Amino acid sequence: MTASSRFWYIYLVEHIENIGIHYYQTLKIWRKNFLENQSKIQALGFNDKFIRTWEYYFDYCASGFKSRTIGDYQIVFSRPGNVATFTDPYNGFPSANGV
Repeated sequence: MTASSRFWYIYLVEHIENIGIHYYQTLKIWRKNFLENQSKIQALGFNDKFIRTWEYYFDYCASGFKSRTIGDYQIVFSRPGNVATFTDPYNGFPSANGV
């Protein structure tokens, strides 16, 4: 038996969620913050091409997530018998030490 096989578990899928629509909102906020700080970014030595590249990235990716052309999935796994597994995915995760 190898060392890694001693720690092998069968994991259960507790929750799956496409959080892409939330990522759309995140990208829009990042773009806004990025552009509001454009002068500070340029003061660090980054040029207009760098600014345009990131502005394009934020818009392009946000559009993909909003149209659900691309997605971002969050999957929560748990070991069998884990009674501390949360039942409400929006209520948070229990800590590893039970606190």
